[in-house]
Amino acid sequence: MKVTVNSIIFAIALGFVLLATESKAKESSKTNASPKVTSLVKAQQKAFEQYINEQYTPFVEQEDWKVFVEIVTYYNNSPSKFLNVDAEKQKQFRNAVSLMIHSLSTSNEANAKDWLQSLKKTSHNINFLWKLDWNSLMESEELENQGEPISSLNGF
Repeated sequence: MKVTVNSIIFAIALGFVLLATESKAKESSKTNASPKVTSLVKAQQKAFEQYINEQYTPFVEQEDWKVFVEIVTYYNNSPSKFLNVDAEKQKQFRNAVSLMIHSLSTSNEANAKDWLQSLKKTSHNINFLWKLDWNSLMESEELENQGEPISSLNGF
């Protein structure tokens, strides 16, 4: 009789511990997970392209948009082509990203903020991979040419 009482108490205590652990795990997964912000990979890329086609039709007709789609497709499907993209296409990609970031950040639509975060994340990943020195696996020290030096802009 004493053994069954102890086993019943043990089972009840174990049940409470498991329930408490499960509820804490559910709470932490709710606060830490952000399912809407993901990289533009596979299905997300297609959904993003459809969103831009519907919301920003004039932009879709520009060459920068076509380069953007091409590079993100390479990023998702063909790493060898992605890493061998020439400097001109990289510049067009960055221009397209800048235009999209500006447009999405000024938009009042609810989905625009989520797509903006996804775009920033994907752009960051792509630019990081382009700047990476694959021999040393360190980020390249090269600085991008961002225009004329300040002294020439001030007339000195």
